[in-house]
Amino acid sequence: MLPRRIVYAPDITPTDDRFIDLEDRAGPVEWVRLSGLPATAIERRITRPRLSRYRAAWQAARAAGDRSIVISGLPLMTGAVANALTLARKHPAHLAFAFNFTTLPNGARRAWLARSFAGVTQFTPFAAYERDLYARTFGIDPAKIKPVIWTQEAPAIAPPGPPPRRPYVCAIGGEGRDFGTLLDALARRPRGIDAIIVARPHSLTGLTLPDGVQVLSNLPFDRTWRIAVDSLGVLVPLRDEETCCGHLTLVCAKLLGVPLVTSFSKGTIEYVEDREAVLVTPPNDAVALRQAIERLGDEAAALQAAAGAAVPAETAFHDRSKWADYLADFLRAH
Repeated sequence: MLPRRIVYAPDITPTDDRFIDLEDRAGPVEWVRLSGLPATAIERRITRPRLSRYRAAWQAARAAGDRSIVISGLPLMTGAVANALTLARKHPAHLAFAFNFTTLPNGARRAWLARSFAGVTQFTPFAAYERDLYARTFGIDPAKIKPVIWTQEAPAIAPPGPPPRRPYVCAIGGEGRDFGTLLDALARRPRGIDAIIVARPHSLTGLTLPDGVQVLSNLPFDRTWRIAVDSLGVLVPLRDEETCCGHLTLVCAKLLGVPLVTSFSKGTIEYVEDREAVLVTPPNDAVALRQAIERLGDEAAALQAAAGAAVPAETAFHDRSKWADYLADFLRAH
């Protein structure tokens, strides 16, 4: 029997986010779409604790009823929603989607989250490695953790601008990144290759930019990916081999046919292994990263051709129907 109502409470996406169009598969189900983003002046002012997250969690608990399914997005929202449901004495099936940590919590926060997660029905990370990682960290039954690959459509790109003065590489994103190693490698990069980093300013606090390296922030999404498309390749230097970040950047670059250089990580290896146009380097290794940047320049034609040829396969691998199938299976089961 299918649920009557699906309550969707993501942490940082707006209420009109489509998430995945499940209406046709779910049948005559009412969707209640919430958001943990600040919606009032007081929520924008008070960010610790983030009032908007807890407001959305209580809205989710109030909206949940008989034959409801609750879907929370990101771990802190999952914890808030789980606690609100407990206080409201409601026990709907609860799917923790996008269950992914940039940095694992410690101490009191870890203990609080472990208690909160005890009542969650199923957890959805984006890498197989995360199953055992989160089971150990939070005492979750591994059978409740069912990964699914990150899915999306190719991002829109802005119209082309003036051609760059020189070839360049780019780095996009800031979560779980090793900018120290990146800048060290860029300081030794071949002459004649520039670099653009698209990240929040605080990501590079205290670091010195080498000559020919530009940092851009708060760009529109389509402008960011125009920079990638016009580059020799996208760099994704991850913090260590257990970093479970970078999926969005990796997938967007692959779908656009842009060569990649990334650090080895157990949390992303299934996204990059056995790809001809993806160069994988050891984490925290500036020499290996510099050598990969050299290859982006020296083998530009071959790597770009390989990246372009791989687009159909990557499009199928990251097709959004996989999320629809995953969620439809959860609805049928609960």
